[in-house]
Amino acid sequence: MNSQIIVSIILGVFASLIAGANFYMNWRLAKDKLNKELFTEFNARYDKLNDTLYEIVEKCKTIEDLQAQPLLIYRLNDYFNLCAEEYYWYNKGRIDKLIWKAWHSGMNHWYQSYRIIQQAWDLEIQKNGCKSFYIKESNEFFKNGM
Repeated sequence: MNSQIIVSIILGVFASLIAGANFYMNWRLAKDKLNKELFTEFNARYDKLNDTLYEIVEKCKTIEDLQAQPLLIYRLNDYFNLCAEEYYWYNKGRIDKLIWKAWHSGMNHWYQSYRIIQQAWDLEIQKNGCKSFYIKESNEFFKNGM
């Protein structure tokens, strides 16, 4: 083999390695950017719902108390939808496992600590089913979800 062919092969391999490294870095940056965007959006949405969750557990001791306040039901469904979206994006690999563990812990705090949240979730699942929350079983993101 002559030296020009060898140089061409070496340059081709080197260019391929550079292109591959560049592709990987750009892919990683895009993934990190999406992860950050989802993190920021979901945390902002939760911040808006946090006071409502406290209001629900303070004012509503029974499911009938909650049903008498349509705005609180509406806001609680916003929370359930937020949980479902976080779970959906986690399962798609768009949410980092460490972030999901923190969110999942918070979700289960609300679910396990307050009977009214459990009752409202059970009623929502009975009424609308699991599919509207991107799940197959009602306990996919409350209780286990890992």
